[in-house]
Amino acid sequence: MKRITGIAVVFILLSGSASVAIGQDGATQKQIEQRDPDFCGAGGAGCDPAEVQRWKAVGNRLADLSSADLSQYAYACAKHPDWKRDCDTNPAAVLKRLGIEGY
Repeated sequence: MKRITGIAVVFILLSGSASVAIGQDGATQKQIEQRDPDFCGAGGAGCDPAEVQRWKAVGNRLADLSSADLSQYAYACAKHPDWKRDCDTNPAAVLKRLGIEGY
């Protein structure tokens, strides 16, 4: 009986962590399904709004950023038009504003 209880606890913990992982980026199940690589390209990046995709292209041209940092940069630039000067010339300054150091 104790073994079954232990297995049930592990199952509950694992299923809960999957729900948390799905919900952390705020994506709905429909959005996640739309991120199918056949639909959106690698990692679902093609499902990003056009403005974010444009800033990703700028970031790729300006710096060698990890995909996570590139995404943070692009979404920040799309959200903060007042940061345009730094977005156009200095991705490290944008990332620093977001608390991301090392560039």
